[in-house]
Amino acid sequence: MATMPKSVIIVGGSIAGLLQGIYLKRHGANVIILEQDPNPRRSNHNAGICFGPSVQEFLRLYNDTGIQACQPAVVTRLTFRQNLYWRDTGIVRHLTSWGVLYQILRANFDGLASDAVTIPPPARAGDGQCSYLPGQRVTSMQKTLDGVVVGYLGEDGKERCSVADLVIGADGLHSTVRGLLNAPVVKEYAGYVSWRGTVCEAKVSPETARYFQDRTVLSLLKRTYIVCYIIPPDSGSFVPGTRLINWVWYCNLSETPETNFAELLTDTNGHLHANTVPSGLVRAEIWKSHLAHMLPLIPGPFAELFTQTEQPFITKVNDALCSKATFFDGRVLLVGDALATFRPHFALATEQAARHCLGLARVWKGEITLQLWEREAVDHATKIWLGSRVMGAGLLRGWVEFLLLAWKYVVFFCKIKTRLE
Repeated sequence: MATMPKSVIIVGGSIAGLLQGIYLKRHGANVIILEQDPNPRRSNHNAGICFGPSVQEFLRLYNDTGIQACQPAVVTRLTFRQNLYWRDTGIVRHLTSWGVLYQILRANFDGLASDAVTIPPPARAGDGQCSYLPGQRVTSMQKTLDGVVVGYLGEDGKERCSVADLVIGADGLHSTVRGLLNAPVVKEYAGYVSWRGTVCEAKVSPETARYFQDRTVLSLLKRTYIVCYIIPPDSGSFVPGTRLINWVWYCNLSETPETNFAELLTDTNGHLHANTVPSGLVRAEIWKSHLAHMLPLIPGPFAELFTQTEQPFITKVNDALCSKATFFDGRVLLVGDALATFRPHFALATEQAARHCLGLARVWKGEITLQLWEREAVDHATKIWLGSRVMGAGLLRGWVEFLLLAWKYVVFFCKIKTRLE
């Protein structure tokens, strides 16, 4: 059985890395987080995220800020073409912004003060030491008798190394740790992009603000769809009128010269981005051209959001699935998006990260083996990875791709059922 490590290096300082860091710190481990982004406070783009039961349980146990982290959307509304009131369901979703959750986690991990958490909580008795090091790019990893040696390059150009009992790769879709380990991974562009943006409630008409209040809205159009919901700004305010209406618009786009794909990902400075053109860097003519082509198809409240959005951003939708989560005899682990990145239709990335954290807690307590955690983590990731592909195909890609992926989903479930019998 694995035991609680005394020293840990976490590669990646986003949500998955911070969840792991807080848990391990709370249980006496000394934790270093190495984050490649040189900014000591990660940029959030005002992106929205959804809380599942694992996230809520983690915060109940380990969040000492007392700050409200999310709010419920008590209805999920489906619109179809121009029918704005097609279906209302009782599906409840707990929603927040990436930035607010990040600030809460940083306050608990290393005491970072921020707009949302102006007075971070003190350390608990028994907490381990911790540090968050931005601008550190991991370059090597080697197993030794004493643990794992991690080499990393700082912004000053100096190569450094540290040794830890355990290394956790929590560095996302384009994981450096996964690459250094030559981990088996399937990685693919989905064939569509997501346009994203936010608008303050106060900037839209009262009718539009009421339409999106307290609900998640999915607008189903012809081979494109939109998701809208309300999130807090960086200040963490959930007061009506101060909040943001967050929207995500999925659109098919093949990587061919005919679609001017490279033009779409070239920013205002002429830089070609590999995946995301950040907020504030999308060329105005690109966004205006997209709106001119699509806006006649968009129902009124959604069209108002798009025309009021000042700084949209665009991201290629990719996914990845690694079939192995433990390496170096259990001394290196992959968690969160580094293990599996889903197409975002189910909004389960944060839930997966918390699930991994709480699952590993059972390992450190001796309740399950690391091998059993790995099997459960990979099986769960495969199920969501396949399911998100099925949903994306059904809403965006057409019947042929939908049926093919649905068949793969069924085959996977049959294999799991056979193994468990």
